[in-house]
Amino acid sequence: MKNDSNPIIRSEETTIDMHICAALSESGGSGEIYFAAIAPDMELTVITLDEVSDILPCFDEDDAYLNIPATSLLLSYNPKQVLELGGRRYLTGPVILVRADMDGNIISLTIDEVYIFQKYLESHIVTLMVGGQKMPCICME
Repeated sequence: MKNDSNPIIRSEETTIDMHICAALSESGGSGEIYFAAIAPDMELTVITLDEVSDILPCFDEDDAYLNIPATSLLLSYNPKQVLELGGRRYLTGPVILVRADMDGNIISLTIDEVYIFQKYLESHIVTLMVGGQKMPCICME
């Protein structure tokens, strides 16, 4: 299927939007740090530090982090937007994907890390029914 307004790269079942690829490939050497963001009402997108607070106002102040196992990737989220249900915890609000180096400094994401994040989401996104409405969440377990 071809869609020139939103070309994608397919690898197995996971796709990466070409706009994400373009933003990350242009970042090489620019010094700009790129993050990924996703929210219940927003598709996965790449953002800069200037845009983070528009999506997650508590970023780098009152946020919490969840490590994606076996990676240097962290999900920054608002701890007030965690729902506990049936012994499991779910992220119900926006999250910012960040990457840290060995010293704990935040550095720009790569296309490979966005792919890893998408694979993580495939196995951790669940839809809960709350008050008769569907609510997409990220299972923290």
